[in-house]
Amino acid sequence: MVESRWFRRAGPAVAALGGIALIATTTLGAPRGAWTPDVCAGTPRTGGSAPGSWYRIDPLISDGARIGQRVVLGQAGERRTRTLDLAAESFAAGPFGGATLIGTDDGRRSQLSLVDTARGCAWPLVVTSDVVRTATLASDGATLYEFLVDRKTRADLGVWRRMLGGKQGPSRVLPPIEADARFGPTWITTFVWAEDGRSLAVQSCGEIACRVRILDTRGGGVRRVADPALGDVVGLDGDRLVAHGACRGLPCPLLSLDVVTGDTLILDPVAGQAVLSRDADERSIVVHEVGAHGDHLRVVGLDGRGSRLLEADPDGRRLVAGAARSGSGAEHAPGWLLFGPDGRLPIDGSLRPLLRYVPDGRTVQLDEVSR
Repeated sequence: MVESRWFRRAGPAVAALGGIALIATTTLGAPRGAWTPDVCAGTPRTGGSAPGSWYRIDPLISDGARIGQRVVLGQAGERRTRTLDLAAESFAAGPFGGATLIGTDDGRRSQLSLVDTARGCAWPLVVTSDVVRTATLASDGATLYEFLVDRKTRADLGVWRRMLGGKQGPSRVLPPIEADARFGPTWITTFVWAEDGRSLAVQSCGEIACRVRILDTRGGGVRRVADPALGDVVGLDGDRLVAHGACRGLPCPLLSLDVVTGDTLILDPVAGQAVLSRDADERSIVVHEVGAHGDHLRVVGLDGRGSRLLEADPDGRRLVAGAARSGSGAEHAPGWLLFGPDGRLPIDGSLRPLLRYVPDGRTVQLDEVSR
């Protein structure tokens, strides 16, 4: 774990997140006074006794410019939420076993913290002069992957691996992605874990199309997918990569690509939001909205087989997709689908998010079940 001089000087009152403002709120979003988490004891860890965390991140806009971002953190079974106000260049990821990864950059350095919402404490993880644009945790809860850019030139510095609590510094596992005129400048880089937690898909997107490098985090091998017809990744299972087509919005073709052979199936020509889930036999399936309105859902195998319709939420909640599209993240067991107003986790309490179990259709509210 890296400790900065700032953390040592500031003392326990504000040290936990390096000066990030935290405000306790109700589900209606009304401030109820400052929340200052303690610094968690020991080395950073996930998989605590109270999983089921969730978050939502939104930009803070003033005069048409983004001046910051606001992250709302919650816990299944609790009505209280907590709010973090971050710098404009910031992110949230996870949650990972009850903890949410938070990164923020103040123009001089990037700081990463792991926030345990249930315990009300946070571990300061990393302070670096490079810009950490995004990061993720491996399933072991001890390995951090970071995507870095140079502070002065904004040049891609690649993807780096860091062991939390270790004495060695980070090591680079992927070099900067090479220039390719078919995709144009890379605007955003995101991480998507494979269903088995072994491979990490690193997605580099231009204005419309995306390239994907799939890193075997145990063996170190890398597979590359550079098809200009490919847009943002939905999920990865074995050799199958599911992604939307390269479109400016939804609906858009939903594709399933064999990363070994390059063969591509069109799962649906006009799909809306989509997620990977599990069927009754624990096989990966895709659940997606039919068209742009989300009033019908469809289930299909990654091989294009077993297509069937699934009821949408009668109250109009939409399927909550991955964080890159929804700006939300929530922990729940495989086989469950998450629904929320406009496909996001709400913070105003007007329409509470629901979980539906795909194999039998059971529906519960998010705060009634954690894992």
